[in-house]
Amino acid sequence: MKVLIIHFSQTGNTEKIAETIKKGILKSGNICEIAQIKKVDVNTLENYDLIGIGTPTFFYREPINVKNFIRGLNVIKEKPYFLFCTHGSLIGNTFYFMNEELSKNGLKVIGTFDCYGYSSIQFYPEPMHTVGHPDEIELKEAEEFGEHICEISVRIQNGETSLIPKFERISKTWWARQSKQLTLEVLRKISPKFRINVDKCTKCLTCQEACPTNAINVEVDPPEIQREGCICCWYCEKACPEGAIETDWSMMEKASKSNLLGYIDALKVAEEQGKFRPYVDYENIK
Repeated sequence: MKVLIIHFSQTGNTEKIAETIKKGILKSGNICEIAQIKKVDVNTLENYDLIGIGTPTFFYREPINVKNFIRGLNVIKEKPYFLFCTHGSLIGNTFYFMNEELSKNGLKVIGTFDCYGYSSIQFYPEPMHTVGHPDEIELKEAEEFGEHICEISVRIQNGETSLIPKFERISKTWWARQSKQLTLEVLRKISPKFRINVDKCTKCLTCQEACPTNAINVEVDPPEIQREGCICCWYCEKACPEGAIETDWSMMEKASKSNLLGYIDALKVAEEQGKFRPYVDYENIK
């Protein structure tokens, strides 16, 4: 079986899981390639028997660029897919919405994998609660997922439809209500305005290349940032090696305090269930 793993990764967590799943697929005797979502030509997907899509969770679901990529798969028919994601505390409805978009194109999801990933958001304290993740246990689980996913795909194609995962949208939680409210239009309104300090900017193109939607152009004068298409991932500000992208995070710091407490409560529950292993005293994060 020939497999393609497509991923969107910023801090490297999702890419690490993609590489680990690939390791498992190769171990099972199948062929596997990896591609960044920005560089994929959907017209080449017919060359693969199984396709994986991986993403970090943004605001309790898949980011807009991943959603738009999936919508663009309407030229591909009857391909099995598997999904994977990394998240800082709550996976939310990520797989539900990804499956919903794939289903609209007649595409079938035959398996999923998720795990925690460490990501320091600018307006949260350091270190964050998921420092150390994905850990060795999660990486082992990702490899095992890769080892079995091709076999599962074959079994489903041979009629074992009970193996097909079912997805249910969660709606009666604080984070689900918040996710519904945080549309892209709302995010753009509440997102702090970025500016590029031309005295610091060396035009190294790090931010421009890291932007998932090409919403930055530092090669023009004056440089442009947060252009049309910006998905409010805020990664460009973090990625700039010169600190040339400047903004004021004070309002976001105030607004996010209740969210942080909610994340920690969710992690406490996950820890009790044996699903989360803390490597920092996250209960004291404030």
